[in-house]
Amino acid sequence: MTNLRWGLLAAGTIAAEFAAGVEQSRHGVLGAVAARSASRAREFATRFEIPKAYGGYEDLLADPDIDAVYIATPHPMHAEWAIRAAEAGKHVLCEKPLTVTAPEAEKVIDAARRNDVFLMEAFMYRLHPQTRRLAELISCGAIGEVRAVDVTFSYDYDAERLGDPALGGGGILDVGCYCTSLARLVAQAATGEAVVEPTTVTGMARLSERGVDEYAMGLFRLPGGIIAQLSCGYRLAQDDHIRVYGSTGQLYVPKPAWIHEMRPPGTSVIVLTPTGGEPEVIEIEATQGLFTREADHVAAHVADRQAPELTWAETLANMRTLDRWRSAVGYGG
Repeated sequence: MTNLRWGLLAAGTIAAEFAAGVEQSRHGVLGAVAARSASRAREFATRFEIPKAYGGYEDLLADPDIDAVYIATPHPMHAEWAIRAAEAGKHVLCEKPLTVTAPEAEKVIDAARRNDVFLMEAFMYRLHPQTRRLAELISCGAIGEVRAVDVTFSYDYDAERLGDPALGGGGILDVGCYCTSLARLVAQAATGEAVVEPTTVTGMARLSERGVDEYAMGLFRLPGGIIAQLSCGYRLAQDDHIRVYGSTGQLYVPKPAWIHEMRPPGTSVIVLTPTGGEPEVIEIEATQGLFTREADHVAAHVADRQAPELTWAETLANMRTLDRWRSAVGYGG
């Protein structure tokens, strides 16, 4: 497994979580951080004992001691800096969504291919043992033929970037991307297909005065005859959950791997209830924090240029579905 020297592009909250994860990783070290403000970069570097701090992203990309870059900028900046990182010969882990639109994602993937670097969209929940166990239960027929999935990721938090269309705001891009990814994963596990996309995408949303989806619902028809109901938002507090309904039972995840309290090491549960039977609580132990697991996963697959659970085809399928969902609710910002 390759040991990676990481450079962080941006010094916000999610970058701090990833930095803490790299500190606990087996195959990663923190080499540099860059921010728009040199003072902010220095403060971040001091906090995590990072040896180099840059007041511009270009300087970090020019650093020969950096192997891989973690991009944690606002959504609309992902495409530009992922491409520039690839062109600088750096491996790329980019926060979700990879870009704002599918055509942008295609350009990023093309840059990674042309420059022969690793690229992965940072859907860290896909690497959690809870998510892997859920897929295993579906694929082995634990609830029979899968018929429907119901997934919610929603909260009430008023932040400027979330309401600004110029910053890729809206609930669908911020958290609906998780719901979309999970619904598609269920269909993939049920059908045995490597990558699937919905045949039908419909939805409704409450749009702000600026045209951003504050909260939204989606209804997808997926391969295998599976219907998916998705709910997301940043201006509506709901109970996050996953429910998968089959012909002989159902699976319930009360605390999906993407919520904050699931990010450290610990125990999570999946409840399996056979039709007419008693619930069985399945406990899953995560021995690594989720961002630590993510950093080591990149190191494990950097030579492959793609991660097996988050391939470029997987990312493109998710981005195309998000484009369709946003279009269905009347937001293309």
